Amino acid sequence: MTADVLPVYGPTNPVKAEGGVIRYGSVIGLDLKREQVYRKLHADVWPAILDRLHLSSVRNYSIFVAQLEGRKYLFSYFEYVGDDFAADMRKIAEDPATQEWWTHTDPCQQRLPGTADGEQWLNLESVFFSALSAITDPSPGAG
Repeated sequence: MTADVLPVYGPTNPVKAEGGVIRYGSVIGLDLKREQVYRKLHADVWPAILDRLHLSSVRNYSIFVAQLEGRKYLFSYFEYVGDDFAADMRKIAEDPATQEWWTHTDPCQQRLPGTADGEQWLNLESVFFSALSAITDPSPGAG
């Protein structure tokens, strides 16, 4: 985001959604030589990792892969339902099983320019969210 472009929040881009859910997205490069290792790790994530995420109020965590201009990227999404994001993320980072997990996953990843110091993934800014399950009137001006 450039200095003259600021976040804009509204009904379809809330800071915090109904029920106190905060949605997070992030991106990181994927080392092509280690992609298969990464895929195998995530096909059967260690139960201790899943437990720690749950205890730290992380829900609906997903990671997607995409190829863009010959490079591969991982895009992650999760929902945070807790009250103290910094404390919950610190608990994840201090967890011995998570630290061990990262010794396997981090070499598969490539940090991107602009990633904050002390972070592995580059945080993405939300610009749209809709929880609507159906559109009742799909045409403007219909009635």
